[in-house]
Amino acid sequence: MRPAWRILLGKELLDVTRDRRTLVLTILLPVLLYPGMLLVMGAIISAGTQRLKNEPLTIAVVGPSTAALLARKPVPPKTTFEPKERAQAEALLRDQKLAAVVQAPADAEARLQAGQQVVVTVLYTKRFDRSVEALDRMRPMLESINNDALKVRLDARGLEAGFVQPVKGEPVDLEFQKDLGPLIASRLLPIILLTMLILGALYPAVDLTAGEKERGTLETLLVSGARPVDVMAAKYLTVSAVAVVTALANLLAMAATFGFGISLGPANMTFQLHPGQVLTMLACLVPAALLLAGISLTVASTARTFKEGQSLMSPVMLACLAPALLSQMPGVELNSLTALVPLLNVALLIKASVLGNATAPQVLLTMGSVLVFALIALKLAATAFNSEIFRFGGTEGWRALFGRSKSSSTQSDQR
Repeated sequence: MRPAWRILLGKELLDVTRDRRTLVLTILLPVLLYPGMLLVMGAIISAGTQRLKNEPLTIAVVGPSTAALLARKPVPPKTTFEPKERAQAEALLRDQKLAAVVQAPADAEARLQAGQQVVVTVLYTKRFDRSVEALDRMRPMLESINNDALKVRLDARGLEAGFVQPVKGEPVDLEFQKDLGPLIASRLLPIILLTMLILGALYPAVDLTAGEKERGTLETLLVSGARPVDVMAAKYLTVSAVAVVTALANLLAMAATFGFGISLGPANMTFQLHPGQVLTMLACLVPAALLLAGISLTVASTARTFKEGQSLMSPVMLACLAPALLSQMPGVELNSLTALVPLLNVALLIKASVLGNATAPQVLLTMGSVLVFALIALKLAATAFNSEIFRFGGTEGWRALFGRSKSSSTQSDQR
């Protein structure tokens, strides 16, 4: 005869696969939504960038000296220069009737002839994109005027162009100069995968505990002769399996999205997952699923209704997402210390794996620490399942719940 927990596990998995809400909210919707959002976002950014480049812009030119200076070069495409007074131009810029304001000193020509510096002021605002686009159009024009004036000065003195810049730094990105895919993926995947892992654990946990209480099926299950530990084991393995499947499905969907290539403005991005990277991510996602399943079941078991369970899970989800966001902070990297912080180590390991920086000791240390915390969460879930609050719900505090777990466990064994 099969053990009770195996029979219950089959029953829970069957219920999950039959529940359309679980399938849609935890697997189908995220798999289709997030890659779709990324592709749509890329298309919108590309279309918006192209639209701004083709949009006619009006830039105010203050004073005849500014007009004479700018006349040295052709006007940028789709751009119109209009003479304005400084105060009037600033007011129009604030009202978004002008894209930018350019002003040079009144003695700009004389200063250039004397070999002095001319400071050209470009007024713009980041409050609207057309103004930023105007600044981008003015930069190469002013740079070209500067280069021409500099060449005249150097030729007059018989000097080489390198005279004004004895040492020139030229940074070259060894990895991502041509393709930003891995870099962008290292920013997105830790947050998305942990988010999906959390959602994949929270929703089934609430449905299999508070949901069954509300539907009245939990009492039937408990009076069937199955021990609470068997019930807990079946629900724990079910929640863990759903969480892992959800995260894996999203991982493959995001990998396929980057594999086909997406475009974010001028940046074209592709990203290919190697088998070693997939195995590394799975090595941390599976223990993380066990950890989150234990936490979710512990919290959800205290709720009496599905709605109450959702309310209890909101702060849990925010607390679990914080490490994913923290992993994107500058200077936060995977090391022997951060590998011991639960969930943060998972996000950092995913990030390091995408960038190709993950090492075997880091993977093993992360897996080990997450498994330790998963065992603690499993112990908490077992304690909660052995209490009367799991059967009937209640408002007692956590201390009262765990304080009487020993007696509840003894009564359960005697039964």
